[in-house]
Amino acid sequence: MLFYKKLVKYLQHYGFEINLYDPCVINKMVSEKQMTVSWHVNGLKVSHVNPNEIDHFLKWVQETYRSISEDKSTRRKIHDYLGI
Repeated sequence: MLFYKKLVKYLQHYGFEINLYDPCVINKMVSEKQMTVSWHVNGLKVSHVNPNEIDHFLKWVQETYRSISEDKSTRRKIHDYLGI
């Protein structure tokens, strides 16, 4: 619960808005396109049309949560995320 509260606080400060239907999904318009971040426990899934925007987001996450490194992220066109 502490991770959730801290994550939501940081993301809202970064300009994201919580999804009204799912408290583990948060959205933000970036370059006129929607960026969506969803999570379960401590795993995040980020999607955006422009991969450069995901790079910027990943850099921000790494600066905010210093324990997250580049090797802990994966990128694919199709990504199995908790069976979704």
